[in-house]
Amino acid sequence: MSAFQELKLLTLFEAAAILQVSKRTLLRMIQQREVPAFKVGGQWRIRESQFREWVEHKENGTPELE
Repeated sequence: MSAFQELKLLTLFEAAAILQVSKRTLLRMIQQREVPAFKVGGQWRIRESQFREWVEHKENGTPELE
């Protein structure tokens, strides 16, 4: 597996669709540092692997990742 396959990034639209929330709600969660994300060229991106971990922690009720 190449490094590019391991580094899958989600857009706000994609991540919001997965969570079934609006992009505005997801953006608020990112700004409050509830969801791990970073900006690329002024647009938010979420690393799929971190997003999966975050979702699993939320499902299991374990403390959030720092």
